[in-house]
Amino acid sequence: MSGAPDPARAKAPDYADMSGIELFRHVCTATGIPSSGVAEYRLSDGNVARLSFDQDLQSGLRKYMEKSRVPYAVFVAVEPKTGRVLANVSYSSLMPSWEPLASFYAYPMASLFKIVTAAAAFESGKVTAETLLPFRGGPCSESPNRWGKTGKSRDAGMLLCDAMARSVNPAFGRLAADRLGKPLLVATAQHFGFGAYPFGGDFIASGKIPSTSTDGELMRMAAGLDQKVRISPFHVAMLFAAIGNGGVMPAPSFVDAVNDPAGRNLYTLAAAPLTAIISPAVAGELIRSMSGTVSSGTARKAFSGPAGQRFRTGIVVAGKTGSINGDNPRGHYGWFAGVAPAADPKIAFVALVVNGNMLKLKAPQLGREALDIFFRGAR
Repeated sequence: MSGAPDPARAKAPDYADMSGIELFRHVCTATGIPSSGVAEYRLSDGNVARLSFDQDLQSGLRKYMEKSRVPYAVFVAVEPKTGRVLANVSYSSLMPSWEPLASFYAYPMASLFKIVTAAAAFESGKVTAETLLPFRGGPCSESPNRWGKTGKSRDAGMLLCDAMARSVNPAFGRLAADRLGKPLLVATAQHFGFGAYPFGGDFIASGKIPSTSTDGELMRMAAGLDQKVRISPFHVAMLFAAIGNGGVMPAPSFVDAVNDPAGRNLYTLAAAPLTAIISPAVAGELIRSMSGTVSSGTARKAFSGPAGQRFRTGIVVAGKTGSINGDNPRGHYGWFAGVAPAADPKIAFVALVVNGNMLKLKAPQLGREALDIFFRGAR
């Protein structure tokens, strides 16, 4: 058991009257974020919390990270319908002091922002996962002046779902400039919690989006190329929980129950919604648009075996990758976030890996390991 050593330090709140989000804030601010590998946690008031963690997932991922000797890695998983935090694991071979709050810090979001761009397009009612997106330039192009303009260039085209799977920068940049515009994209980002503290306090870094003044800046942001767009892994996991829950973000919880030292129950989690970020229809289109990432897109290699076999043919993973260079900590950032199974998500997750000059671990590999562990038994 872990937690605060002196029960006399804090007065116990009235747990019977606390909502799940209130207890979440209390645990994060008054007691401290539960550490990896413990099933029970002594709160600052001396009472005992039974944690929501999947212990196999917690311990298995910690060992996997340690074995890789990755400079920095963090993984968060949430149960979409309840908000129960299934895993909150971090590791650094370079800076162990980074680990305790790693999932709450903000980092460049990279191409994960494409889900915001797609959500804005779906909310407009003018675009679906099967809409053909015009663009020019290579998939990884970072220069909007080479992406073409409507009616003024000989465009290629790709279905939005394929552009999402392959993370095609020009397609999403042009989508923002041609069909969305700054007000709609910014409004959608705000619905996703950017520029606010959706969990009720600054103990989790606020998602940030920059002010854009030109079409080029808007296009770069929409494509996930702006390093000033930042978000915490915990926030990402909650966004994907919302996508997997019909657009409704559940209130997050580290705690299933609280008992007093004598074992009497003081609190039992009652799952509750936190906020609706998108409509059920948009959530469904996002899952459709992300369902090719693992089978044929940017996470394909991590989910294929040596003989080319795919990850668990009965489980469809809807996900999104992202990559960008950053400086706090310095290195190459790789993201992989998603939900599984796509048709009825039992887990929403995010993996963030920061590598130096040597590639130690890729985010899709970490995500694959997590899903292997999670779905190892019958669920």
